[in-house]
Amino acid sequence: MSPKQSDPRRWQRQGSLGGAVLLLAGLVALQAADLALAQSDPASLPSSEQDPQAWLQRYNAALRQLPPPPNLQYRQQVRVEGSQTFTATLDVLYRRDGSWQAWVAEGDRVRLLDSRQLEAVNQSDLLKLYSVYVSRPEALLPSVSFHLEADPSRYRVLSSERVTLAGSPVQHLRLEPLQEGQVRELWLDPESGLPRQVLLFLSGVWGQAYALIGFAAVPDPQAGVSYWLPESTRINLAYGFWTLEGLTRRLFRGSLSIRHDYQDYRILPEGVQLRFLPSQPPVDAPPVVAGLPESTPPVELGDVQVLGVDEQGNQQFSIGLGRRSEAKTPLEDRIAAFNLTRPASRNALTQIDTLAFLPLGSSQLPIYLFQFDTGRPLYPLQGVERPRVDPNGVFDPRPPAIKLFGD
Repeated sequence: MSPKQSDPRRWQRQGSLGGAVLLLAGLVALQAADLALAQSDPASLPSSEQDPQAWLQRYNAALRQLPPPPNLQYRQQVRVEGSQTFTATLDVLYRRDGSWQAWVAEGDRVRLLDSRQLEAVNQSDLLKLYSVYVSRPEALLPSVSFHLEADPSRYRVLSSERVTLAGSPVQHLRLEPLQEGQVRELWLDPESGLPRQVLLFLSGVWGQAYALIGFAAVPDPQAGVSYWLPESTRINLAYGFWTLEGLTRRLFRGSLSIRHDYQDYRILPEGVQLRFLPSQPPVDAPPVVAGLPESTPPVELGDVQVLGVDEQGNQQFSIGLGRRSEAKTPLEDRIAAFNLTRPASRNALTQIDTLAFLPLGSSQLPIYLFQFDTGRPLYPLQGVERPRVDPNGVFDPRPPAIKLFGD
C-alpha cells in the first residue's frame, strides 16, 4: 500500500491510548505525513446512503465473524526513528493455538524468540513488570493491546463519506468515543464491512500514541476462505517516564516513529507440529519450518538452553553440539556455536523487546513492536553497564569452585 497525503487538519485530534508498552509514554504530536494514508475525493464518488450508525454496526458484526488466524509464516520489517533508532527483519511462525516463534535479525545478529519461553506482561501491570524484570529479564515482553471494537453504543459518528484508498472506494468514518475506546477513524470495505484501515489512539500511564493499521485479505484457496491480516502499521508515540537510581530519579523522554510492513504471508497446513529450529537461523532466505511435508529432516546441532542471568547481569546458557556427518569439522562446530550464541550478546536488562496484540476473530495476532534501549539497567541494584558474553567462552573449561569472598 503506497502512502498518500490528506488534509493535515484531519489529524489534529486527541483521544485516549490504552497503554504504550513498558517504556513508552508522554504526549504525541502527529504530522500529516506520518499517518495520512488515505486521500479523499468526495466529489468523485457518491456519498453512501446508509445510516452512519448502520455502518458501525456492520463493521462490528464483520469483526465478530472473522475466522481466527491459521498457522502462518510471514516476514515483518521494522524501522524505528526518533529519539532512538532500531531496524530489524523478523521471520514469524504463528500457530493457530496462539503460540509463535520469530527470528529477529538486527544487522549481523540473529536471535530466536519463542513465546513458550517468554512472558508477555501487560504494560499496566507494574508489579508484575518489575517482578519479571528482576527475576527473568531475558523472558520479559511488555505488551499492549490494540482494540478494534467500536460498539455503536459507545461511539458517536462525526462524519461518514465515500472516499478512495489506494485507488479503491471505501467508507470513511470519523468517530468520537462516548466512553473509553481506541478507535478514531475507520476506512471500511463496502462489500464486507471489514476495515481496510483503522486509526487508533492509545493513552495511559506511560504516554500516548497513534497507530494507523492497514489490512488486506489473504486468501486460502484450499479452505475457501480469506483471512483479514495486517499489511502495515504506522505508529507515532512519545514517552516520558522516570525510574529510581539510588536516591535520585532518572528521566526518559522522547518521541518515536515506528513503521511495520508485512510481506510473504504463507498459510501452513493444520494437524502438524510446526517449529523453527534454533540450530538453523535464516541465512539470505526465509527459515525452514520443520514439520511441513516438503521440509527436510531437522538437523539437530543442539539447542540453546537459557540458564538465566547471573548476579552480574550476564546471560548464562549451555549449548549441546552434535554432528550431521563424520565429515563435519571442529571449525564448522565452532561456527555453528558462534551463530547460536549471538543472541546472548543482547543485554536483557537494557534492550527490552516490546509487543502488541491485535485481536482477529477469537484469537490475537502478536505484533513485535521494537526493542527499547534504556542504556543502563532500570533495577538500581543491577549496576552493570553492559553485560558481555564471549561466544568462544563456551569452549573454556569452568572451574568447579564456588567463590564465596572477594574475586
